[in-house]
Amino acid sequence: MIYDFYEILGRGIIAARTGRNVDALKFLSLAAKIEPSNPRVWMWLATASKSVASKRKYLQEALAIDPNLLAASVLLDRLNRSQNISSGQNLKLEIFTCPSCGGKQRFDPDVSGMQCEYCGKVESLALGNVSDQESRLDGKLQKESGNWSFIETHAVCGACGARISHPPSQTTIRCPFCNSDMVTAQSATPELVSPTGVVPFRCHRDDVLDILVKRWAFPKRKLLQLINAREIALSPIYLPFWTFDATVQILCALEYRIEPVIYSPDERVILKGEWPIEKSWFECDIDDLLVYAARSAPNDSIMAVFPFDLKSVLEYRPEILAGWQAETYQLALADAAVESHKRMRDRAFERATKRRLFMQPSRMLQSDVVVLDKTYKLILLPVWIVNRTNSKRASQTIVNGQTGKVSEEESDVLSSQA
Repeated sequence: MIYDFYEILGRGIIAARTGRNVDALKFLSLAAKIEPSNPRVWMWLATASKSVASKRKYLQEALAIDPNLLAASVLLDRLNRSQNISSGQNLKLEIFTCPSCGGKQRFDPDVSGMQCEYCGKVESLALGNVSDQESRLDGKLQKESGNWSFIETHAVCGACGARISHPPSQTTIRCPFCNSDMVTAQSATPELVSPTGVVPFRCHRDDVLDILVKRWAFPKRKLLQLINAREIALSPIYLPFWTFDATVQILCALEYRIEPVIYSPDERVILKGEWPIEKSWFECDIDDLLVYAARSAPNDSIMAVFPFDLKSVLEYRPEILAGWQAETYQLALADAAVESHKRMRDRAFERATKRRLFMQPSRMLQSDVVVLDKTYKLILLPVWIVNRTNSKRASQTIVNGQTGKVSEEESDVLSSQA
């Protein structure tokens, strides 16, 4: 079978992330036998293992392959000291204040600037477009530190595990994902990769209210009453996404020779190799493939509110999160790259099929599919999480914070308020 390693590694990662450690160890151990020089396999084996000795062994294996693997170094150091490092020791909290009156500022996406919550003065920000700003994916974790989501206060929901930031003035915290009050403050993680860009909110609270009134056939007065009674909660939040670009090549191993041809700006047939053994390859460009970098919101509901306009991504500045909640990414770059690799391969097969250039996957070798020039960036996308609870059930609706598109079906969620 093609890409056995990536299939097995992916299954192991999913099992580890969902707490099925026995299955995770089975798949990851097999992946380690296939590609023992891949440090991510050993990192995930350490994650799935329960004993300290096994975790230490697997982390040492990862560092033997890549001595510069920062995550493995940090985890091994924690194990060796038999206690967690207090990550918040060097955390510098930033609170943005008005230069005129000293009041607290909040980022206003409508004016692309900081607005004082006291006197209303607006301080403009010059934000450039970074839709085409990418970093090369060379197999190594980015080593820049960036406490981007901890500019104010970091919290973890004890009910669903969501990791979010929130304004320091917000003394009562309710989780935007599960509508639970079971939230506790946590220390920051200094190794976080900082976002490259952010898509600001364009759909605001009044817009969401109008959408819900139409969707649920409620009078607006009743909707506001339910919100005041805490039966409906509206939470704007930025969700983290890894986005990947690459060029994918698939060997056109058919019974006849295919001459070079350009189908479109991003699809073509090329020749590789020296004559007389040169071969035809289908080549396509994959642009802005998104991978949700956390797990708090249902992936199907998120996909239902796509697309976002990713050509209007503005450069990330810490001020942009002032006064807003943002979810911290929980899916590491290297693991997101594994998922994106498979999805890019599948998307390229679909395109090749439409061009009648498809061959049976069972006949292909791993070298018959090549992913080239892979780049990435981390971006924050705006959504509204709408939680609705009553005595019988709890449900969740997601609204695209840029376009106002609503998830087609409401998903059931657990709630401490039910």
